[in-house]
Amino acid sequence: MSKPVIICVDDEPLVLETLKIELKRVLGENCLIETAEGGEEALELFDELQNSKEYEVALVLADYIMPGLNGDQLLKQIHDRSPRTLNVMISGQADLEAVSQALRSARLYRYISKPWTPEDISLTIVEAVQSYLQDRKLETQTEKLRAINSYLEQQIQERTEELQQKMQELEKLNTLKDEFLHAVSHDLKTPLIGSMLVFQRLKKQLDDPVQLSRSMLDRMVESTQRQLKLLDSLLAVQLSEHGMRLDRQAIKLAAFVDEIILDLEPILTENQVTIAHTISSESTVYADEFQLRRVFENLITNSLKHNAPGISLSISTTVENHILKCMIEDNGVGIPQQDCDLMFERYQQGSRNRRSLGIGLGLYLCRQIIQAHGGEIGVISAVDQGAKFWFTLPTS
Repeated sequence: MSKPVIICVDDEPLVLETLKIELKRVLGENCLIETAEGGEEALELFDELQNSKEYEVALVLADYIMPGLNGDQLLKQIHDRSPRTLNVMISGQADLEAVSQALRSARLYRYISKPWTPEDISLTIVEAVQSYLQDRKLETQTEKLRAINSYLEQQIQERTEELQQKMQELEKLNTLKDEFLHAVSHDLKTPLIGSMLVFQRLKKQLDDPVQLSRSMLDRMVESTQRQLKLLDSLLAVQLSEHGMRLDRQAIKLAAFVDEIILDLEPILTENQVTIAHTISSESTVYADEFQLRRVFENLITNSLKHNAPGISLSISTTVENHILKCMIEDNGVGIPQQDCDLMFERYQQGSRNRRSLGIGLGLYLCRQIIQAHGGEIGVISAVDQGAKFWFTLPTS
């Protein structure tokens, strides 16, 4: 804290000298004692001291009757400039109204009437200085407390934001975990259902031992290998903030679709589905083979889930500006228009899911895979007009 200053103001030099001697006697070096012989001089001195970092004016002791500014006028201006500075007025001629005016406008700390004694001055000034220093100490402590509170509030806010961020990260991880578990359940279901249907056919044979063709055995082995690959792949390619990792390669689409249809044959037969494609043998896409298989299997089995047995499926492609557009169309019950815009949202099943026990994740996974390839996916449909699912992929 800066050193406190007391300014004594009187138009009689002898009075000023007496006051200075008395105040130095009682205050010693604890305060700087300054004097001024008029109001204007006192204001200049006050401004100079207040602008200094070394000093602060603790008290102004002013006579009431002076040339120019009277004591009450001076003290009012002092109070306007520094409300914490204490003001004391000395006079033998000030009336009660003048004192009352000073009390109101300058928050007069004390009035000392002339003739004053050294004891009047010493007791009043010592008390005033102690009061000022105590107030300044309280202000300093209050400022420190405010600074500490501000720091603590900032720390609390930062910790709260960190906790909120951690909670969001945990929620995101929990969502990814749920998606991973659902994806495993969803993508394993199709090959398992196919295997189960093959086993049910074999069980119906009357021969013992049961006859199993080598081609059927090869397909079952391949299906099991794909299931193992699926588990490994799902662990490696789950969505992250950097997107899905893809192993792109050139794929002959016609042969690729033929293989998928052959693998789905047990399920297609069980649901009495007629399926055909018109894809050119030269049609090629640049994509992740495993992930693209997931898209076709999901779109084909999606039509089976939401329609009665006996539907027809057709797969066709068009190419424009190195972009292949694939369409998988069925002649089933169709999809209400209000559901078409939501079909690819997470866990969205729509209003036509009476035949499905799924969780509404398959089409969402299709969208994630196609978008990871830089393509788009959608559906065109209406009630009783079948459904045409489409997606785009780069050809190179």
